[in-house]
Amino acid sequence: MIAYFGTMNKIEDFISEVKVQNVNNVIGTIGFWLTSDIHFAKPYAIGKETVFQKSETEFWEDGEPKVIQVDKPVTGFIYKVFIDEPNLKIYDSNTVDSYDLFMNDRDKYCEYFHARKRNPTWKDEVILLNMEEANEKFRNSLIRQEYEGFVIRNCKLQNGVTDLYCLFSINSPLISDIIPVETL
Repeated sequence: MIAYFGTMNKIEDFISEVKVQNVNNVIGTIGFWLTSDIHFAKPYAIGKETVFQKSETEFWEDGEPKVIQVDKPVTGFIYKVFIDEPNLKIYDSNTVDSYDLFMNDRDKYCEYFHARKRNPTWKDEVILLNMEEANEKFRNSLIRQEYEGFVIRNCKLQNGVTDLYCLFSINSPLISDIIPVETL
């Protein structure tokens, strides 16, 4: 399988690098997110880094510059990787949005807070109380079924439609290319 992995930092190994992607916080901790198209991997490699620096415009009474927190844009890299065909659960439908199928499946493990609705779901714009735990339980449920991840077919993203892969681990992928985002 050929896939594209976008990351904000250059990485040495795929074992400890799950958190370097710019992924929606609610689902980001499930695993490594890859796409079937290089251009759809780009948003995962663009983000912000918080740094502290001396201000050029704000000063203390003694004239010393204040130290301020600044969010700087970060553009990373896209890895073109070859991965042995993993056993993936497939979310695909001709009648329902594939992303909805995935989120509804994950919803079984979620606890939401909402004052007015009896059984809220992810679509109700409610507060998710157990994000890490829900993602872990969802991942473990699929692992018990001998899946190594899942694919959301024809997933609608901001800039189009692609197959979106989530792999729970990536063991020794063959990296064929590392592309700086600025060059795309």
